[in-house]
Amino acid sequence: MDRPNKPSAISPSASGPQPSVHVEQGRVYASLPTGDSVEILLYGATVVSWKNNGKENIFVSDAAVMDGSKPVRGGVPIVFPVRQTRAMAMLYAWSIGIAQQY
Repeated sequence: MDRPNKPSAISPSASGPQPSVHVEQGRVYASLPTGDSVEILLYGATVVSWKNNGKENIFVSDAAVMDGSKPVRGGVPIVFPVRQTRAMAMLYAWSIGIAQQY
């Protein structure tokens, strides 16, 4: 179905700001030259920080334990959104793999 004012697809471009990504002590850190950043805890595959224009957008409880001994209180799990499965997924450390394009 064709519609007026349909947004165009965004194509990847090497001319845009490129992220800096590194893994350290069980966390993935990614940031753009603009200062926007994301931090992902590999234990439970949980986003624990997302900053845009210097403002934190993710809630993580002050009582959260992020040493891998129990699931994080807060953040955004990025795998297994179904509650029963998610609970199991939050108890394991995840690793970074290479995505293949099909």
